[in-house]
Amino acid sequence: MPRELLQTLHAQLGPQQWWRGASRIEIVTGALLVQRTTWTNAARAVDALRDRALLSADALAAIDSSELATLIRPAGFFRTKAARLKGLAQFIASCGGLDALDALPTEVLRRQLLDQSGVGPETADVILGYAFGRAVFVVDAYARRLFERLDGPPADVSDTALKERIEGTFSDTASLNQLHALIITHGKRYCRSKPRCDGCPLSDRCQ
Repeated sequence: MPRELLQTLHAQLGPQQWWRGASRIEIVTGALLVQRTTWTNAARAVDALRDRALLSADALAAIDSSELATLIRPAGFFRTKAARLKGLAQFIASCGGLDALDALPTEVLRRQLLDQSGVGPETADVILGYAFGRAVFVVDAYARRLFERLDGPPADVSDTALKERIEGTFSDTASLNQLHALIITHGKRYCRSKPRCDGCPLSDRCQ
């Protein structure tokens, strides 16, 4: 099912080029800033940081919190996000940078990310998949909704079970990242909270 889902969505929506050419710290920063807002707003905040040459762990760790909050204001919840971004940057810098963290096994790195304020399972897996190239699947609201509708009742599968199911099908990072991105694009276009089923490529198998 997951492999067929990837093929169907890819044929309908085309390849999703998320964070193509972006640096690791840009991906980490964007993953935190996009929480509870749109990517358009988060991207404006990331651009502001780039314009000030602040897209490095050392620079983000050192900047004054109020100045950082002003720069990332477009992302919303800017004071909270500034504190969390600064804390995450300090953690990365204290570990010797992103390259040093990349030497850690995936489960160890995931636990350390989850220990940081504001980094939940979804954000941690986005960072692991897109910044570190680890073979993980990001379970988010779009994925939960889609699989609940495709599988039908009872819709009580845990995030852990869904994650294990997808990761048990794909062993490569590219497929897992692409499936995550395609599910979000499909969710915004068709599988909304109030679904738009006309033209949906999955309508013939949706419960």
